[in-house]
Amino acid sequence: MKQILIIINLLLGWQAHAIEWHDLNPNQQQTLEPFKTEWLAMPEEKRAQLAKGATRWQNLDQQEKTFVLNRLNKWQEMPAEQRQKIRERYQKFQQLDPQKRAQLWRLHQRYKNLSPDQKKKLRNNFEQMTPAQKKKFRQRQLKKQKIRQQNKRNRR
Repeated sequence: MKQILIIINLLLGWQAHAIEWHDLNPNQQQTLEPFKTEWLAMPEEKRAQLAKGATRWQNLDQQEKTFVLNRLNKWQEMPAEQRQKIRERYQKFQQLDPQKRAQLWRLHQRYKNLSPDQKKKLRNNFEQMTPAQKKKFRQRQLKKQKIRQQNKRNRR
């Protein structure tokens, strides 16, 4: 009997925390209208994620919304295999230790800030390297990184 009461409490408590469609504000409901028919069948985590996303969407200005929609359209136009590869790379990135993620992010930002000509030149130079040259290049980069980290520690 005691176990049944515990289970009932757990179930009732879970439902009290579930985000129901009527709990969403009118703007969230409008944004999430395509999900209305399947809302109840969705896991609670997915509902919370969508509700949070709808709130973020409402706070974007028109330029940001246009940017997001363009990215979404590009994503949807990609072949399924390419999207899967991107998801896998993202998961690998998330599994890296925080220092390595921060380092890769800094390198990405440096690359993003290059001019289109600089990017093209860098890509062409790398593509023309032999596998042995690419390996040597990566090793030099790792060595430089270790030296920079040691210098940073020594300055502290």
